[in-house]
Amino acid sequence: DYTRRPVAAVETDVRHYRSWYGVTGIFLDEVSSDRGGVPYYRQLAGYVHGMDPGSTVMLNPGRYPDRQYMSIGDIVMVYENSYAGFVRLHVPRWVANYPASKFAYAIYATSGAQLASALRLSEGRNAGYIYVTARSGSNPYGSLPTYWPREDAILAAQCAAGRVPGSSAS
Repeated sequence: DYTRRPVAAVETDVRHYRSWYGVTGIFLDEVSSDRGGVPYYRQLAGYVHGMDPGSTVMLNPGRYPDRQYMSIGDIVMVYENSYAGFVRLHVPRWVANYPASKFAYAIYATSGAQLASALRLSEGRNAGYIYVTARSGSNPYGSLPTYWPREDAILAAQCAAGRVPGSSAS
C-alpha cells in the first residue's frame, strides 16, 4: 500500500505466507518508487532475507523507481502496464549498469500480433523476467493468454540461445 501499511503488519504477512505455503520468496506489490520509501522497503527486505537468507524479494513499483531500490529488491518490476504504453517507454540510462536478472516487465493488453514485438523490446530493454498477456481491466492476470504456448516457446528458445539472463546457456 505504498508504505502506508505498518512494517509490523507486512512482517506478519510474510511469516504467515511462509508457514502456510512454505514460500521463500516474497512479492511486494504496490511499492512506491520515490526516495522516501527506501528505508521502509529496505527494512522489509532485510526482514525477509533474515528469515531465509536464500530468499528472493521482488518489488513492484510498476515503473522505474529511484535507483536506490535496485540495492533493495533482488528483482524489481519496472513496468506493469499496457503494450501501448510499453512501446513508448523511456528506459533510464542507469539500467545498463545492472544485470537483466534485476528487472521484470508485465505487459498487458497485448494482442497476439504484438507478442513478438513485446518480447523483442523487453529483451532489448534489459528485462530478465517478462510476462505478456492479452488480458486487460482490473485483473489482467486472471488467466493465461490464448497465445501462452507461443509465448512460452519464444522465451524457451531465447533461453536456449543464451539470450535471457539466468538461462543455463548464458
